Amino acid sequence: MATNVLHYHEDGANKQAQAALAFFQYLMGDGIEESWSDEWKRYEADIGIARWENCREQGYVLMLTVGREQLNIAFFEHRNVDGLCAVKWEEWTMNAPTVDTANFGDKYADKYSSDFDVNYGEVVKMAEWMLKEFITFWKEHNEKS
Repeated sequence: MATNVLHYHEDGANKQAQAALAFFQYLMGDGIEESWSDEWKRYEADIGIARWENCREQGYVLMLTVGREQLNIAFFEHRNVDGLCAVKWEEWTMNAPTVDTANFGDKYADKYSSDFDVNYGEVVKMAEWMLKEFITFWKEHNEKS
């Protein structure tokens, strides 16, 4: 039996977060170009994904580990506005970070603190910002750079 198209991607994340993730994946293509390895014939930057759950803030967290450093970006629709926001921090984790386990340092002190915000519907802008942040992190932390 076919799945109803309106319910196909029901993983609990907000629709805008789902759209931003789809655009992020589209913009990234096969991988971060700067991480291409001629020796191994593959992109070395491997961005992981997990669900981000914080009560009404339902989205995703993306993670990129380079050596012993890890960049995490959680993005979700803010509970008090219709736009998307993102929280970016560096912390190595064995498993995906959650709102309960993350060590944000001085970031995400309250529900109004974030590193990047977009208005309702600006999912491409969010995706472009996240990709730029991961490319910058790769370049800064990769020993080949």
